Amino acid sequence: MIVDLLHSPLFALPLSIIAFWLGVLLYRRSGTVLLHPIVTASLLVFAILYALEIPYRDYQSSSALLYALLGPAVVALAIPLKQNLAIIRRAGWPLLVTIVVGALLAPAIAVVIAFLLGAGESVLLALSGKSITTPIALALAEKIHAALSLTAGIVVFTGVVGALAGPPLLRGLGIRDDRILGVVLGINAHAVGTARALEISALCGACAALAMGLCGALSALILPLIIGA
Repeated sequence: MIVDLLHSPLFALPLSIIAFWLGVLLYRRSGTVLLHPIVTASLLVFAILYALEIPYRDYQSSSALLYALLGPAVVALAIPLKQNLAIIRRAGWPLLVTIVVGALLAPAIAVVIAFLLGAGESVLLALSGKSITTPIALALAEKIHAALSLTAGIVVFTGVVGALAGPPLLRGLGIRDDRILGVVLGINAHAVGTARALEISALCGACAALAMGLCGALSALILPLIIGA
């Protein structure tokens, strides 16, 4: 009875929600991006799954409801985009060209580096979706026959590292424009980066949401054609 419960949504869903809630509390009290809720919640869930010897595949299938909610959550990021649309329009073509080039180069560079280091086909396929948000990345992974768990892990890892390292790195380079910061976070850290951008300002979050959306759309259109060729 207890074993069945541990492998059911009745355990997986509360575990995810409570872990993230604790992560948010720790993040707000610490005030450091190193303790981002995604990081601390993931580590807590991992520790519990490891201690209880619950396979990740069982936890993933039991968390199907959370995966289903990823899509609506991403769509909701269009709200700050709508609120700052006038400011974004003034940036015009330079902003659009930057996003398109970044969307193409970000995964291409990662795949080339991995290839030169001797990575296998499964890793290369998973890396091709590193710069798009999880719902699109998983759907795309099924289409190009990439490993879902590996793709999800790479996407989350990329998002967390980008959200943590992006703002201080750009500040160190003397870049203070919220539009630039938002685009960088949206391209390189997708949903996690967009959430981080919204903490900086609404404009930063709007640019991140735009970059993330265009990256996802371009990848979904172009990547299957490239791999199919």
